[in-house]
Amino acid sequence: MNAFGLAPLIIFLPALGVVLNGFFGGDFLKYDRKIGERWSGWFASAIALASFAVAVLLAMSLSANGHEAQTIFLLDWISIPSAGFEVPWAMRVDTLSVTMMLVVSGVGSLIHIYAIGYMHGDRDFTRFFTYLNLFLFFMLILVSGSSYLALFVGWEGVGLCSYLLIGFWFDRLDEEGRAANATAARKAFVVNRIGDFGMILAMILLFWTFGSLGFEQVFTSAEELFAAGHMVDIFGAQLSVGTVLTAVTALFLLGAAGKSAQIPLYVWLPDAMAGPTPVSALIHAATMVTAGIYLIARSNVLFEIVRASEEALFAGLTAPDLVAYAGAATALLAGLIAFTQFDIKKVLAYSTISQLGFMIAAVGMGAYVAGMFHLVTHAFFKALLFLSAGSVIHGMEHGHHHLHHDDHGGDDFDPQDMRFMGNLRQRMPWTFAVYLIGSLALAGVAPLAGFWSKDEILAHAATNEGTAFTIVYWLLTLAAICTAFYMGRQLMMVFFGKARHEAAEHAEESSPVMVAPLVILAALSVLGGLLNLPYFSQGAAEAAEAAHDYGVNLALEHWLEYSIASFELSEGPEALLHMPHTPITVQWDVAIISTVLALAALGLAMLVVYRRRPQTVDEPDPLAGTPIWWFRVLPLNTFYYSVLVAGFNRSAAWLGHRLDWDFWHDFVHDRVIRDSFVGGSRWLMDRFDRGVIDGFLVEGSGRAAAWLGQQLRGVQTGYVRNYALAVFLGVIALLAFFVLAG
Repeated sequence: MNAFGLAPLIIFLPALGVVLNGFFGGDFLKYDRKIGERWSGWFASAIALASFAVAVLLAMSLSANGHEAQTIFLLDWISIPSAGFEVPWAMRVDTLSVTMMLVVSGVGSLIHIYAIGYMHGDRDFTRFFTYLNLFLFFMLILVSGSSYLALFVGWEGVGLCSYLLIGFWFDRLDEEGRAANATAARKAFVVNRIGDFGMILAMILLFWTFGSLGFEQVFTSAEELFAAGHMVDIFGAQLSVGTVLTAVTALFLLGAAGKSAQIPLYVWLPDAMAGPTPVSALIHAATMVTAGIYLIARSNVLFEIVRASEEALFAGLTAPDLVAYAGAATALLAGLIAFTQFDIKKVLAYSTISQLGFMIAAVGMGAYVAGMFHLVTHAFFKALLFLSAGSVIHGMEHGHHHLHHDDHGGDDFDPQDMRFMGNLRQRMPWTFAVYLIGSLALAGVAPLAGFWSKDEILAHAATNEGTAFTIVYWLLTLAAICTAFYMGRQLMMVFFGKARHEAAEHAEESSPVMVAPLVILAALSVLGGLLNLPYFSQGAAEAAEAAHDYGVNLALEHWLEYSIASFELSEGPEALLHMPHTPITVQWDVAIISTVLALAALGLAMLVVYRRRPQTVDEPDPLAGTPIWWFRVLPLNTFYYSVLVAGFNRSAAWLGHRLDWDFWHDFVHDRVIRDSFVGGSRWLMDRFDRGVIDGFLVEGSGRAAAWLGQQLRGVQTGYVRNYALAVFLGVIALLAFFVLAG
């Protein structure tokens, strides 16, 4: 089977959805609201499903051709013959990119379908689905590009879509009259620009060093130069390849920290919950925020060369170790902050930051398959949790609308605040069931998907020697305990106890079009561990590996090994690289410890701390007053808002009012351009047109003709003798001319 020729469709289909929905969807909506929503929503969903079908065909084609990567040329993009620089627009279809395509388009399709019910009645229904298709377009460009430059186009594109979707309800004001959604969108935009700056610098260094930005060319050149021990010239300085790539990988970490919300650039993600819930699920849980993990996994050769070179950034700290530390610290910090949140979506937002920390720590430790495994399973259960949270919010809003008087919370009611909820398992049984599955999967309870992927990361950290691995293991273990506790807290506050507001007593279960995607995601959250199930004994592993079995065990590892070139470079006695080893069997000590700790944290939250509290909306949280509560201060968030975002707002105001309006509009436009144009036009009209054109050419030629006529009137005497004399003189003149000319 060969479906590689269909690869361009995975990009062109979402682009078609953007064009048709963007230009014609609004007309359908105006003509008939019901038909317009059905046409717009289902058309965008069908586009997403078609992209998923193409991704499935590409996966089948890779399996059929022995997993050999394919490069699909689309067009000539950038060409500078004098500099020998050519960047074609091409797609790289390999097992890593197709894995991302399947996640993006598969989970994206379910979220599209869910959004049909969630966004029902919204005045900008069509615009929302246009943005969703636009996001798919850029995200698929990001994961399918064959070069860092193509990846960066998608990277910037999803940043744009993030800005548009976070600020989708830009005209909504909070209780204090501020446009919170628009502010959150700007905050995400500003913070991500810092990471993008790192990406740009990294690409400049790569091109300067290797003369290319194509993945294959960069990786091959890096391997050859590192193996030969050659020095490279960087802006006049002779540096080793390891030194240059240390700078590149550190800058990649900065880019990943922005896009994947790591310390210190994580602060935009919680505020991004201002967007509609399908946005939170699609962009900020399952897809866009995983771009940083994909970048590092795709650049595995560069990171492993840095690890092998042992080049340090400072104090013996290598770039891969820095990546691992940053991920582990983020996982723990965000887990602690999640204890203090009351907004149901913000708990999940900080949980997302924490789980992204697990993935970043994994790829930093060289556990690329484990990081991708957790990326995939996290997409299942975190999309499930966000969409289920949206179902809860939807149900609470319906319950609030059913109240017929104003004595039930008034203006203080917030459908996302868990303090207003309680006992929703009775009112929303389907949502409760799937939320429970997602929570247990996230907490790492066996045998759900999160247990297998999270424990593979912990096992990798526990079985490799070195200070970095030990520190990362304990940080991630503490983060896993936090995860189980705050999910137990959330389950109790939302679904158990008694209803703390009449809106919760009247909440309604969501429509089938919203529940169906939740059931599918719940099934994936249960079965997702089968994607990379480890062996249960060493004997079984040895027997299977000898036959290179492609059964259920380690399916994802066998699939991805064809794209992670570091595996091949670390094989044999003369291996160029020496990668940390990920166990292929269950590490029972790690698994038992993590499971016991997760169950203990869940039990502590559900059976002790939050068993009977809070009873009312105003009752303080049982954890209030503990040291954990200090994380509500969020100094980094305050710093970024006051310095970066507020600074951006002040700069934007200065640029808008002073530079743009006062200088450009008032001075340049009104004084220089307009007044000069008007003054010049008046001079041309009064002086040139009337004085030169009319006065000299038009009126002057008339006066000259009149004067000449006046002079000629003197020869018109009326006497025949005068006319005869004139004729005679004329004949004499002609004879003289011919004689002299002859």
